[in-house]
Amino acid sequence: MSRLMSYLCLSLSIFLAGCVTTYKVATDYDEKFDFKDKHTYALMAPENVKIAHNDLVKERIEMALHSQLKANGLTQVDKESADIWISYFGSNERQTDINSYEQYNGFYGYNRCYRCVYTAPMTTTSVQTVNYVEGTLMVDFIDPATKKLKWRGSTSSRATTSKAAEMTLEERDENVNAAVSAILAEYPAFQE
Repeated sequence: MSRLMSYLCLSLSIFLAGCVTTYKVATDYDEKFDFKDKHTYALMAPENVKIAHNDLVKERIEMALHSQLKANGLTQVDKESADIWISYFGSNERQTDINSYEQYNGFYGYNRCYRCVYTAPMTTTSVQTVNYVEGTLMVDFIDPATKKLKWRGSTSSRATTSKAAEMTLEERDENVNAAVSAILAEYPAFQE
């Protein structure tokens, strides 16, 4: 059980631990919604927070969101008076890449044993397995009037647990800020 908790505690940090300096962001939104007239927000805790096992990561994400939203002119208010609600969600999945490739012996004749004669090039198949964790961070903008999702931005990254374990606190903060910044840069009202 403690091994599972350790995995969960490192999980969201792992996705931010990659060497990636830019994050690819995927977005989806309601093109009929007017994003420009939204000046106040309330940060809503996700319903079933999967990253609650690591309050440190949760706090980093929330601090990054508050900082970047303020820098873009939004003001935090209570839920009832907010123009837009903002929520986030993080998830991690263990993944395995399996790659196979052929290696050719580049000559005819003797191969592997001095008495064996082969009349065609020899091939061997090599298999490479890479285990990693892929983490995803999603940020949602929700219309308080309809309680419907109006914009979602997400980014994913992959990293090994050893890379995350070697990170300093400053590197963790920088990576969270970079991921949140990349997502919010795609928000329609912030693109001018």
